[in-house]
Amino acid sequence: MKTLAKTASVFVAVVISALVGVTQQVPTGPRQQSAAVVANNVQLVIEGKVINVHDGDTITVIDQHNRKFHIRLQGIDAPELKQEFGSVSQQNLSRLVLGKQVTIYWTKVDKYRRTVGTIMLDGRDMNIEQIRAGQAWHFKKYEDEQEPQDRRTYAAAEQQARAAKLGLWQDPDPTAPGDWRQGVKAKRWGPPPPEGTIIGNRNSKKYHRPACSGYRDMAEKNRVFFKSVEEAEAAGYKRAGNCPAEDQVGLKKTSPDTSVIQPTSAAAALSPSASSATTRPSVAVPARIQAGPRLSPANGNTVTDPGSDAKIVGNKNSKIYHLPGCSSYSKVSEKNQIRFDSVEAAEKAGYKLAGNCSPNKNIRQ
Repeated sequence: MKTLAKTASVFVAVVISALVGVTQQVPTGPRQQSAAVVANNVQLVIEGKVINVHDGDTITVIDQHNRKFHIRLQGIDAPELKQEFGSVSQQNLSRLVLGKQVTIYWTKVDKYRRTVGTIMLDGRDMNIEQIRAGQAWHFKKYEDEQEPQDRRTYAAAEQQARAAKLGLWQDPDPTAPGDWRQGVKAKRWGPPPPEGTIIGNRNSKKYHRPACSGYRDMAEKNRVFFKSVEEAEAAGYKRAGNCPAEDQVGLKKTSPDTSVIQPTSAAAALSPSASSATTRPSVAVPARIQAGPRLSPANGNTVTDPGSDAKIVGNKNSKIYHLPGCSSYSKVSEKNQIRFDSVEAAEKAGYKLAGNCSPNKNIRQ
């Protein structure tokens, strides 16, 4: 018994010593980590080489498995390339990261299928470096997705660049990218039609209500105007696939849900479908990275729930339709979705049943 107790005592001492050693070897992050992050054992990380800098806030990274990820820098908003200072902002980001091995701590996938995250290089936050150089704004629209400490730091960096008249702040009142885009769209599209006007696309024979996401995106030569949904449908037009059904125009205007589906458990985040991101212990992670597992970018694709207003979901690219219950029913990206009320309607439009879909097994009653 004495020998056994002595052995157990030695074993405990060895374990304690090992744990102390590991604790001492944990490097200090560029910023103090929040308690929630330290407590979380899983982080969403992409490590790779920057192979393209699209503009001042978007890059492409390729990892060791030759998978490409389009990265949208979190917390900043840089000028569009065609804006004043747009190319200068791109050049500055290129100087910082192009051709270099970086680590991306990401938090979500946006509606454009870009992975939103923070670029870390040699312990430095490259996102905030763009702000400090006067090459980007602190993106106030999404600041609630940042940790409070990072919101303050990014805002202060913008104020300092503004005071020093660096980069885009050489202009006393520079135009924010969102405002610039709206101006370009308004100039291209012309004055808006009367309120409640339905716009049809004579090319696709689809109509859009004012609440639909594609309402002001079609080319001028394809626009047809209707006073009501009934008038559009009487002319042979059908509701666009990205346009939610409504009983009456002007009532409860809603937009399709383009948010990324979030898993409810760590197991969901670590499932095979989430294999595109590498998991790492919570070591040297910036404070902005929120605790809790999230959905993998899965090769950069994001999908939306087709909704319950149509039974059949078609893919405009492949001309394939999926039935409720089919494995790919909810995997068609929003921009490619088109909905049908019946199999007959889908096939009449030239769509064919997906190979992994059985009409007998999958239709929900």
